[in-house]
Amino acid sequence: MSNAVIFKTFRTYKHPYVYDRHTDSLLILSEDEYRELLKVEKGELPHEQSPVIKKYQELGILKSNVVEKIEHPGTEIIEHYLKTRMKQLTLQVTQQCNMRCEYCIYSGIYDNNRTHSNHRMSLETAKKAIDFFLERNGELPIVVIGFYGGEPLLEFDLIRQCVEYAKSRVEGKKIRFNMTTNGTLLTDSVVDYMVENDFTLCISLDGSKQEHDVSRKFVNGEGSFDIIIHNIERIQKRHPEYYKEIMILTTINPYMDLGCALEYFSTKEIFSDKQIIFNAMNEINLNRELNYDKNYFKIRNFEHIKMLSSLIGKLDKKYVSPLTISSRSKVERRQKHIHNHSEILPITHHGGPCLAGVQRLFVRVDGTLFPCERVNEMIDNFKIGTLDDGLDVGKIKKLINIGELTDTECKKCWNLRQCSICAREVDFEANLPRESKLRECPKSCSNALFDMYELCALNEFDLDIEETR
Repeated sequence: MSNAVIFKTFRTYKHPYVYDRHTDSLLILSEDEYRELLKVEKGELPHEQSPVIKKYQELGILKSNVVEKIEHPGTEIIEHYLKTRMKQLTLQVTQQCNMRCEYCIYSGIYDNNRTHSNHRMSLETAKKAIDFFLERNGELPIVVIGFYGGEPLLEFDLIRQCVEYAKSRVEGKKIRFNMTTNGTLLTDSVVDYMVENDFTLCISLDGSKQEHDVSRKFVNGEGSFDIIIHNIERIQKRHPEYYKEIMILTTINPYMDLGCALEYFSTKEIFSDKQIIFNAMNEINLNRELNYDKNYFKIRNFEHIKMLSSLIGKLDKKYVSPLTISSRSKVERRQKHIHNHSEILPITHHGGPCLAGVQRLFVRVDGTLFPCERVNEMIDNFKIGTLDDGLDVGKIKKLINIGELTDTECKKCWNLRQCSICAREVDFEANLPRESKLRECPKSCSNALFDMYELCALNEFDLDIEETR
């Protein structure tokens, strides 16, 4: 297939389709059209000799779309954004935790990552970080500051000082605070303070006592469920309105029975109408294989089917598991996006990289700066500056332009506009970043194709992919 006309054909049970990279759109094909485009795709028929391509090109589709340069669209503006439009600051107030969860990224089961330590952020560093952020947030109407660990509430006194300092420095703007906590240190006085200062709070809980305690344990090996559920019940009783806004974070991992966890959240009244966020266990740099029980996949697939059924009106939303909230949002975003029909630009970049340092600037306990809290603190490529020396804009531009590593492949890839590969998935430590990024490409393409297949199948019921003839 010529690099100039780039597309991907596939079919569902009912219809054949083509994804057109040029317009970022999906089209239903006739069987004859599908067979002809398949020949073009396989290189058996030059696209110049295809009547089908000629027909669609007259409609503005399947046109030549040579990408001249792989460059992130934010490359030219990021320096300005880093000076005036930083959205959120995340402070790592401690690297210590009062728990030792089996799957924690700081547990030692991830290669080249730090483990728990007694390093903590000083008040001086915290104030310097807040000043650094506020000086670069000027064009935005909202200030957002998050607290991260370890377990951030081990440094509650520091958090309180940070809140008071930030409030004293911010005038004429809304200021919001957020935190994810293991929930064991949510005393009445701590919660009262969070309510008073309108904290967005997320509490980690992996389901019932049996499921939670198997992996979320205190340093002494005891389970943490009882104290967490006690604290949650206290919050609901003392601050019922605030409790409604609290989110629960559940990490799906091989140590839990997913079915039991789902049943627990769906049958306990305290979690009715509660937003439960299910996150998969991080697999980047994991130094062991994850062996999920076969029932895990059956349950996930079944719950996913229920979610899809609700989207087409075949099942009431009340029967849909919170496990599928992120999947549902993804389908809805994809549905809106695929109808934009925007033409590809000659200078572009694949999806995935955000504006590093702008979205969620992460400050380590020692004042080192990172794009966000999800990257590996031990890898130099992710260190984008310090509070004393400022931001390394050149390094940041390299992170958002990781497509340059695979420039040749990206230019001719049908998945360029749907790709979701982020810099955190690239292995910089092995000094083979290009090779490691290319290893991620098949998975990214497979995920994108599955998403399109799923969206088309839904549209065959009652959503409305445009049929252009």
